[in-house]
Amino acid sequence: MDQIQSVIDGFIDFEGQSLAETLTTAILVLTGIAAFGAGWVLSDLKYTVYVGLSGTVLAFLAVVPPWPIYTRNPLTWVAIAAPPEVVMVDVKKEM
Repeated sequence: MDQIQSVIDGFIDFEGQSLAETLTTAILVLTGIAAFGAGWVLSDLKYTVYVGLSGTVLAFLAVVPPWPIYTRNPLTWVAIAAPPEVVMVDVKKEM
């Protein structure tokens, strides 16, 4: 189960997120246009739905798995410095 989860729980960087969003939009727009064209030419709504759904599946397979193309620009985090020494001060409030 851990092996399956490690494959599914992939992490992508910010550049990968931008690429995934652009790729998803392009695939869905192009297959939407192709689906409309296929439905228009063949005069059948069935082909429009088939082409549209196949484009959705293609976009899903291209974007959802954590492909290595989405992890090319990892973030480098700043190392944790030693915490400053805490000084406790007792303050008495006069009234």
